Amino acid sequence: MICRHSNSLPAALEDDDMLWEILLRLPPQPSSLPRVSAVCKRWRGLVTDSRFLRCFYAHHRPPLLGVFFNHDDKIKYTPVLPAPDRIPHGQLNLPLGDLSGRLLGCRHGLVLILHRLRTEVLVCDPITGNQHHVTIPPEFKCGYVHGAVVCAARDRGHVHGDCHSILFKVVLLLTRTTHGRPLASVYSSETDTWADLISIEVEYRDSFGSYISTLVGNVLYWSFKYVKEGILAFDLERHSFDVLEGPPGMNHS
Repeated sequence: MICRHSNSLPAALEDDDMLWEILLRLPPQPSSLPRVSAVCKRWRGLVTDSRFLRCFYAHHRPPLLGVFFNHDDKIKYTPVLPAPDRIPHGQLNLPLGDLSGRLLGCRHGLVLILHRLRTEVLVCDPITGNQHHVTIPPEFKCGYVHGAVVCAARDRGHVHGDCHSILFKVVLLLTRTTHGRPLASVYSSETDTWADLISIEVEYRDSFGSYISTLVGNVLYWSFKYVKEGILAFDLERHSFDVLEGPPGMNHS
């Protein structure tokens, strides 16, 4: 049995279709494909083929490389993977030491930073180093601003997070306004414009905390922090608000 197994293994690896299926099931860690590409020219040609890469990224969820967070008026980064997949701060193409703004969120491989003094948001790709400066609407220059960034690429078979697409949307949510209504607007990099302001009535003016948004499908969710147990939902397709009732004690766990 041992002999038959050892003889069948090379035969399987000589079959391109079988090898494709085997390599497709490698873990999606940063070191996986570079290591495989060093085996031989044939393997390198397969794992660098655009068709294989599309299938590989569609087959796996991109791993979490690290965490960005606000600390002492600076934006910090902490890697979470062990070696050899650990991506330290020095390997990021992002000048964290120069980023004195407030981190609004990270999603789909993009980092969103608010520079209130410059009246702009900065959308960064920490892998490629691409940076996009977007002037914010005047209504968002005062008050407490939440934000979210999402990849806007719509290619067939597209996988967010590994694409490094230049198409994105930014959603800004302004709370604690003078009239008590949350305001939101959506920026599209495709048109380089901000959409019309959208507002909604809420029961309590100071009911939002500094929470990062959660994306489910095409809807962003922010939770209420004070007094009212609820969730604010923003539909990216319809550009509409909704207020949902949250579970009891959801902000006290």
